[in-house]
Amino acid sequence: MKKFLKIFVVLFFLTSSLYAQIGIKAGINLANQIKSLSSQDIADGFNRENLTGYQVGLVYQLNPRKSGIGAEIGILASQKGFSFSDSTSVANNVLRGYHEINYIELPLNLRYRIKLGFLGVYGYGGLYGGYALNGRHVIETENTASDIGFKEMMDRADYGYNVGLGLEFFNKIQFGVNWSQGIKNTNTENDTAEDFTRNRVFSIGLTYLF
Repeated sequence: MKKFLKIFVVLFFLTSSLYAQIGIKAGINLANQIKSLSSQDIADGFNRENLTGYQVGLVYQLNPRKSGIGAEIGILASQKGFSFSDSTSVANNVLRGYHEINYIELPLNLRYRIKLGFLGVYGYGGLYGGYALNGRHVIETENTASDIGFKEMMDRADYGYNVGLGLEFFNKIQFGVNWSQGIKNTNTENDTAEDFTRNRVFSIGLTYLF
């Protein structure tokens, strides 16, 4: 009983210095994928570039009343993938297109905020888990598109870590940048150490807290 009371007192003092806020978050993703190819000829002819996508959803934050440690959990719709050019598929022709995947993502972060009057400076780090709802593979030079076969080509599940920092105005508006790096190999075509695919995203976003 005494041990329970001690835990309760500690939790009370920790939460009494925090206040909860729900917010709407929206931003732009610059997405790419880290991919290793076992064939050097294919790797030399296949070039990946950033795909511009979106990120939108809800966040729930426990913020310190002044400065200190807080936490955040969210549910986001996040578009990932990559743009590409491929000079190995067809002789004397370069194929260009993009590979886009729409995820539902759950980030969980620890935050630290420094309050400077109406302005706040914050940084955070944590983990995320995601599930791919759908995706498509588009070849722009041939004007064709096809749905991604998740069982044959890639795994729907994704997880990794993220870090970020930003500015907060009047305890309401947050402008920040985020870097997320997948640690799960989503490639199911050839699940080996030589052939792997991992998501990587740089995001810029705004959050409005209620």
